[in-house]
Amino acid sequence: MNAKNLLIGLLLSGISYNGIAQVDFTKSTRGTDGKQRSAVLETRYLYPRKGKFFVFWGYNRAAYSNSNMNFSGQGYNFNIYDIRATDDPTNFSSVYFGLTKFTIPQFNYRIGYFLSDKNYVSFGSDHMKYTIVKQATRLTGTISTGVNDGVYNNTEVLVGEDCDANNPGPNSLDNLPKGFVSGFEHCDGLNDFSVELGRMEQLWISNNHKHAFAFTGSVGLGMVIPDTDADVLGQPPKHDMEAGKKAYHLAGYSASATMGLQLDLFNRVYVLARLKGGYIDLPDINTTIYGGKASQHFLFIEPMVVLGYSFYINTRHSHKKA
Repeated sequence: MNAKNLLIGLLLSGISYNGIAQVDFTKSTRGTDGKQRSAVLETRYLYPRKGKFFVFWGYNRAAYSNSNMNFSGQGYNFNIYDIRATDDPTNFSSVYFGLTKFTIPQFNYRIGYFLSDKNYVSFGSDHMKYTIVKQATRLTGTISTGVNDGVYNNTEVLVGEDCDANNPGPNSLDNLPKGFVSGFEHCDGLNDFSVELGRMEQLWISNNHKHAFAFTGSVGLGMVIPDTDADVLGQPPKHDMEAGKKAYHLAGYSASATMGLQLDLFNRVYVLARLKGGYIDLPDINTTIYGGKASQHFLFIEPMVVLGYSFYINTRHSHKKA
């Protein structure tokens, strides 16, 4: 199943879900005077959330739909089509636990506040990674600089030949013209800084009201600030890994939706597994030191597992009835 179909399924599932846990079960009867009366048979308690702050940290994987890309700069303006890309996960190791290295993998963090026992607002970042793979594509446009000088009209070329991710090594693709986009990756993060509005629907609460299990969903809007390393026509990239020079830049925006399952423990700690999907549009990507630009847009799917902590700043709170 591709990223587009998964995103559609995510959105439909989030829209169609209808929580049923927080209710008073009642029985209606008619009295001897003919008036309708209702008696509460059972009350289910809400896990106390209103007024709480929460934070979480965790790790993700990501998948992307194919995208068309435009590259422009001094002496060139061309498009390449249907470009495949992948994330770049870090192998599980001590890096995930080191105090100076735990931000190297693809990570997520978020801080939020519960407006009620069900509704919340939050802000945070999704640090994904994005790299194109070695592949054949079609190129259309003009190039008036370097060895690839010419006018191209749907010409088959090779791109991503220097990328590490899923690179099969030398093969028949190497016979195609190359050196156009030898590498392209949002290497130090496809960083999505977003605001989310969310809702919790309780599925279970323990008898002592200290533990709970809930469905959660949200919608969000964000700004995308990638650090892009691009090898375009052999020109020096804006990002210089050897010199430790980053190229963070506000390149575009995102729109997203999430759904997940959350297990709360001891009114403080929680574990959340959630699936995020959305759309990213990057019309202003920095590529070369000579002012080169790129643009693209794509869909994404991002599963994640996070560990969180919730707390009150004002400690006065009580259990709530539905």
